Amino acid sequence: SLAATASMNLETDPELSLLLATRSIRIMSEANETVLPLSNSVLRQSIIKSRVRLTLTGHDGKLWSAAYSPDGQRIVTASGDYTAKVWDAQTGKELFTLIGHKGYDAGVWDDGVWSAAYSPDGERIVTASKGKTAKVWDAQTGTELLTLTGHDGGVWSAAYSPDGQRIVTASADKTAKVWDTQTGIELFTLTGHDGNVRSAAYSPDGQRIVTASWDYTAKVWEAQTGTELFTLTGHDLWVWSAAYSPGGQRIVTSGRDKTAKVWDAMTGTELFTLIGHDDMVYSVAYSPDGERIVTASRDKTAKVWDAMTGTELFTLTGYDSRVWSATYSPNGKRIVTTAGTDPAKVWEAQAGKELMTLQGHEGGLTSATYSPDGERIVTASRDKTAK
Repeated sequence: SLAATASMNLETDPELSLLLATRSIRIMSEANETVLPLSNSVLRQSIIKSRVRLTLTGHDGKLWSAAYSPDGQRIVTASGDYTAKVWDAQTGKELFTLIGHKGYDAGVWDDGVWSAAYSPDGERIVTASKGKTAKVWDAQTGTELLTLTGHDGGVWSAAYSPDGQRIVTASADKTAKVWDTQTGIELFTLTGHDGNVRSAAYSPDGQRIVTASWDYTAKVWEAQTGTELFTLTGHDLWVWSAAYSPGGQRIVTSGRDKTAKVWDAMTGTELFTLIGHDDMVYSVAYSPDGERIVTASRDKTAKVWDAMTGTELFTLTGYDSRVWSATYSPNGKRIVTTAGTDPAKVWEAQAGKELMTLQGHEGGLTSATYSPDGERIVTASRDKTAK
């Protein structure tokens, strides 16, 4: 029975036990039959043992992202229902909803608010949506402060500069734009790509911006003026993402061509290619100390590499679906991965040992992020919840 199976999994997978016990009770209740004592007992035990601390419910669409505030006290979620929500990170209470983005029917891409991020000081939130705009909100009250209007396509992402004075947006209209965070005035447009600009990020010192595009390239720009400095050419298909190393000396890009590449951030010279995946590489990230790189791929694996030489160190296996993302904990000792239809997994970062599986969602995951202190992980799911 479901209750018996739930009981058998209590020690190894309490989240699965919680789901099975809940389902057992629901089936018996709907059939107007007496709920088994075992079901109630396992339900109580699985709640105690479960790693799930909170479930954030209230969205009417799948969630695309969830992120902590810089002080770890709040969480912001971005959803396909064209809203973002802010939650108390300790209690899971919904504090307010950021309403104002509008729908836009264009192509096959899923609707909604695609990303939400806090400013470095935690006082504001910027959201980016398919509706061609980004919006800035007061993080304490949820009041809409600014609308960043000017893109001719959906806005994939919006990110603050390290000093919080500017925002860079990446758009399906083949451009990125830089905005003044106090006035919402567009300062300049980064033009030159021939395809979707999938991501845009500032260097750690805020002096440069790197953009990743589906035109098979990434570009580096001078952040104060928008002058294009150089193009990172070498991928054979779409470039999904680009990120600076913690020290800002290198850039790593991930591509649909099954590779990631590492570049000199000052000159644009390609240093080496990370070869080993059997399908496209969705995301790539440096460890906090800059010594390793982790990649997530459609081939159902993540891989860890030596960031100085490009040597593959080990592979994180065990998924039955594409791995969307892989992220280091703030102290660099763990890695959390998300996959299309599988639960998130946490790994020991030094050798790649699987430590735990985060069961509980009823749909595929879209993101997983550590709290600033590294003590918690927030996951966003297509099941319309975060946990």
